[in-house]
Amino acid sequence: MKASLLPILLCGALVLLPGSRAWACATCACGDPTLMSMGTEQPFAGRLRLSTTLRAWGQTVGHERVDALRLREARMDVAVAYAPLPWLFLSATLPLQAREVREVSLARERGWGVGDVEVTAKAFLFKDREFSADHLFSVLVGVKLPTAPKLRAEDGALLELDTQLGSGSVDPLAGLAYQHFRGDWSFLLSATGFLPTRGIQGYRAGASVRTTAAAQFQPSAKWAVRMGIDGRVESAADIDGDEEANGGGFIAYASPDLLFSPTTDVVVGAGVRVPFFNRLRGRVAPTPIAMMSVAYDL
Repeated sequence: MKASLLPILLCGALVLLPGSRAWACATCACGDPTLMSMGTEQPFAGRLRLSTTLRAWGQTVGHERVDALRLREARMDVAVAYAPLPWLFLSATLPLQAREVREVSLARERGWGVGDVEVTAKAFLFKDREFSADHLFSVLVGVKLPTAPKLRAEDGALLELDTQLGSGSVDPLAGLAYQHFRGDWSFLLSATGFLPTRGIQGYRAGASVRTTAAAQFQPSAKWAVRMGIDGRVESAADIDGDEEANGGGFIAYASPDLLFSPTTDVVVGAGVRVPFFNRLRGRVAPTPIAMMSVAYDL
């Protein structure tokens, strides 16, 4: 089931809508004064949001001209989020992926299709006031499900693990987040842990914790700028108990974003994730991650 890698130049990012204090939000007719990115907005009952995020990234594992394996991926995440209660967000994300893996011998495999769906529930446990809170504390629980099909070559053999679009495992996740709003500024601290199980071809990704520290400045109702640092610490992956030589350790990204609201209930985001601190074990060289997103509140 090989297919041509879709040549998508993407970028991506953040989402969500609200408007200025004078704008009306589609659901509650009062609005959120910040253009916070997807997943970091203030909650209210009945909020329904649709979004899509485009992302392009890659990495090279191993030594150039010796055993290097180069991976490139274009990905579009389609997501829906709904707040049935003022303190609860439910969301689901479906990835559509196109991937190419090239070996040092120039042999290559390509695959495209649906990836693994992720479903989450985010509960806001504390806010200092009912409307337009200055302080928010939330917890997140969820799971990644093995919805991606197993990709096969024309002779029926499974493609290599790096070409597969999903892990074939059920992976739980949980996290904490704190948000603070002060005038034109807003701040976010979050940490989410992932505990992968064993999946396709005996592969199990390493357990990891992913963190974000970000500040956003919104000088007008139409646009905002955001600067963050994203980090990931993880244990090494293994195949049937044999630990992989490359991977595991810590990596950090500088994450600038620009958000623009062309009209009420729409937010467009664009940004990049640039690796600036790489302490992954072995030889793992990731590229910057280019991103673009659009979100619409109904």
